[in-house]
Amino acid sequence: MRRFFLAIKHFFTLRFKKGERLDLVYPISWETMSQEDFRNVCMILSKPHGRKEALFLCLCALAHIRPDNPIKYDQKAIKDNMVFIIGGKSYVITPKVIQESCHQLEYIFDEVGLAPCPLMKVDRKIFGLSFEQFYAADSYMLQYAADNNNEKWLKEAAKVLTNGATRKLLDWQKKGLVIWWNGVKKYMMKKYPYVLQEGESITDRTQTEILYDLLSVMNDNKPQDNDKILKSDVHSVFYTLNHIYYENAHK
Repeated sequence: MRRFFLAIKHFFTLRFKKGERLDLVYPISWETMSQEDFRNVCMILSKPHGRKEALFLCLCALAHIRPDNPIKYDQKAIKDNMVFIIGGKSYVITPKVIQESCHQLEYIFDEVGLAPCPLMKVDRKIFGLSFEQFYAADSYMLQYAADNNNEKWLKEAAKVLTNGATRKLLDWQKKGLVIWWNGVKKYMMKKYPYVLQEGESITDRTQTEILYDLLSVMNDNKPQDNDKILKSDVHSVFYTLNHIYYENAHK
């Protein structure tokens, strides 16, 4: 797992050791976040924090550092720096180091990536989901965006993805579901470009009409096979569709 290591020299510590080295360790992309990392970030993002404050809180959560009250320490030793508790010990860190570290986390606001799924037992890359589940969940997520972020559609998507096991979402899971699904769509677009290019070029048809078009490509003019296709693994269906569209594009 790729992580960002930032080595800093201790300016001050309650247990000072000359030449001691400290590494701040935190994920540098959605893809490198653990489930715990993602939950902590989404809990912060679900609150009304400004961008700078949210990035600072994310850094503290991801690097496992906690700001301490500087009044307890020698002001001459601290100067204009910040005091943090790291691993049970106190350290003085320069504002520049914190600023640079927060800059490394700006992908949280600026980039789409494949984060862990906020729903229990749902694979990050949606392996194990059926084509029907994927398409239904995607329809609900599109409804969420079109309906002024109406959270009832998030709940419907969660029910579909978990076969009805999830009927209530915590605030962090609501935020996480949107972030994760955007990453899923980007991942699927990269993995099966011919399928999603074909789908995105259709702007005047409903989701149901697009679904029937995809099924017609798969069922070889046998609509009785549609149910079997819908129940098939989503990656198997997309792999086949991608191959068909690729072959058609290169005839």
